[in-house]
Amino acid sequence: MTTPPVARSACAALLTLFDEDGHLLVERTAELATTLLEDGAEGFLVAGSAGEFWMLEDAERIELVAAVRKAIPEAVPVLAHVGGTDESRLASLTQASIDAGADAVLALAVGVEDIRAYYAALVGAAGGAPALAYHLPAFGSRIPIDQLADLGVTGIKDSSGDVGRFCSEALRLPLDTYTGSPALLSLGRQLGAAGAITGVANLRPSWCAAAWQGDDQAQREICRLYLATGAPFPGGLKKAAAERWGTPPHSRPVATPRTGG
Repeated sequence: MTTPPVARSACAALLTLFDEDGHLLVERTAELATTLLEDGAEGFLVAGSAGEFWMLEDAERIELVAAVRKAIPEAVPVLAHVGGTDESRLASLTQASIDAGADAVLALAVGVEDIRAYYAALVGAAGGAPALAYHLPAFGSRIPIDQLADLGVTGIKDSSGDVGRFCSEALRLPLDTYTGSPALLSLGRQLGAAGAITGVANLRPSWCAAAWQGDDQAQREICRLYLATGAPFPGGLKKAAAERWGTPPHSRPVATPRTGG
């Protein structure tokens, strides 16, 4: 690893909570982070794919980062997803997220023609804070592995579940590698990867940590949990979180005005 890791084994790709009318519940989302922290979470990714970033205005993403940062101890890392944007928005959202308390940023490059320019904008706007690429083919963010070392980023979150690719990233690249796949927790530790950032950590972060440390039973249970909640996404996770934590299971309808507290 090239830098101190910005996420450990039980980093939660935090769900974003809405009420039944689609209004953003900022404080409830921050409260979920504190609940997960008590259950073993070791960090939080705000407004990632599990956090339904595509339903959020930039100002709302920044508001969520600030609320989560305020709710948890300073030693616990907060990562902000700033991708799914063009380069101009990427830069301003990155700077604002760091100002709001994000310790690191990462970005999906969706519909981007020049990946190098996109991640150069991310790194430049991050101003020295860790900046991660985000490989998630299911969302249209495909980063050729032979380009990774030239992007200037400090690390990558790979949520593809591609074992061969993950091995290459962890063993051959001078980057901090984070898996987004719950099935690869034990393997991640064995390969010397930096950590894991997963949706299932919204449900059982302590199991994620145990799986990372080589607990075979915990890894099996995490895989079962993933199979039971992975679809629809992220509705399956939200339903399971509602059952475990009493959080609202709602997502925001596309036509809902993006305001609320």
